[in-house]
Amino acid sequence: MADVVVTLPIQIGEESTLFGSYLNTFMESRSFEADALAETCDAPFIMVRSDPGDGEEIKVVTFQLTEMASDFSTGWAQTRRQRMGLSPD
Repeated sequence: MADVVVTLPIQIGEESTLFGSYLNTFMESRSFEADALAETCDAPFIMVRSDPGDGEEIKVVTFQLTEMASDFSTGWAQTRRQRMGLSPD
């Protein structure tokens, strides 16, 4: 199974706090899949790493499933727009 890597620049402060909340909610909402995937995957269903950036953190989120990565990315974009008051891209 191939890894799907999502790399996101996250501003330190309010956006970083929002990202943490979103990540926790996303993981909790997908916990039922974690048990099922444990038997077939060779790695955790989601892995997160933070790298320092210039005034931001680079979040590297690695998934085992393409659909889950897509759902995460779409949900984060919507949450970020709604909560940070950003206009749609």
